[in-house]
Amino acid sequence: MSARILPPLPISLVNFENRGFRTENAAARALLERRASAFLLGYNTLRRHGVEQLGTRLDPCPLDDQGFAYEGAAFAAAAYDLLRPRREKTLDAMFELAGDRYPHLMHVGAGWVGLVAPPSLVLRKAKLDPLLRWLTLDGAGFSRAFLRGKGWNRRFTRASWSAEPSHTVLHQGVGRAMWFMECADPAAIRRRIATFPAEAHAELWSGVGLAVCYAGGADDAALDDLTSLTGPNRVALAQGAAFAAGARGAAGHVPEHTTVGVRELAGVSVAEAVEWTVVAAHEVHTAGDLDIAAYRRWQHLIRERAARYV
Repeated sequence: MSARILPPLPISLVNFENRGFRTENAAARALLERRASAFLLGYNTLRRHGVEQLGTRLDPCPLDDQGFAYEGAAFAAAAYDLLRPRREKTLDAMFELAGDRYPHLMHVGAGWVGLVAPPSLVLRKAKLDPLLRWLTLDGAGFSRAFLRGKGWNRRFTRASWSAEPSHTVLHQGVGRAMWFMECADPAAIRRRIATFPAEAHAELWSGVGLAVCYAGGADDAALDDLTSLTGPNRVALAQGAAFAAGARGAAGHVPEHTTVGVRELAGVSVAEAVEWTVVAAHEVHTAGDLDIAAYRRWQHLIRERAARYV
């Protein structure tokens, strides 16, 4: 069953010039626009063909791009389920299809409904992973920063800081979006982050680290700049890199840019960074309820491990 009651998303939506993003780095722009285009492919494929044909149509995509395609499809599935709340469980069907390969990206994609509705609606409706479900808030932060334009970003920058876990995770999604918005320019990202309250900086850099190592686009000079510009927030950058390692590892395909990025930003191999995430997840699982405070504890345990290496 298709989801054609959703609007189609045009390719112009992810054109960096149209969005007012930085465009000077032609190679990074081409790559990051390709990642965003894969997201649109996933969304539009789910919208038009439903879950039944998703694997046939998305699995031929380049392996580097498949996660983005499934992220976009998860957005469409979550949005469709919210529009047909008594009838549809499209997102649950998607997780049955590809949740073992792209759990991180699909939770993030489901959070894109935060553009039009509270992400908590997805948390209540779908059968999400008890720990990874909080990535929906990351997805909400990314989607708002990426699509709502300069006005929204200015208002978010000026908003009062809150230590509430949901607020911190939202900032991580905004940090991920900065990698795209500033077209892989670490100095420009640092200037943008400097406009936020100091308490937000670590969470924003965490998102940047995830984007660098999952999406790619950083050359050697950019990686050097990232490790020198983050200062006391280096461990948060490393934690984001470890999240990227976990997401790529789950899919069974780790591209070269992830291997290099994780080594530079976290100081360890992809396999060791993945182990950080697994060991920390086991600790929070054994501690009890996997609420958002547990999710934040998971991240801080990874940062504690990263502090030994960076």
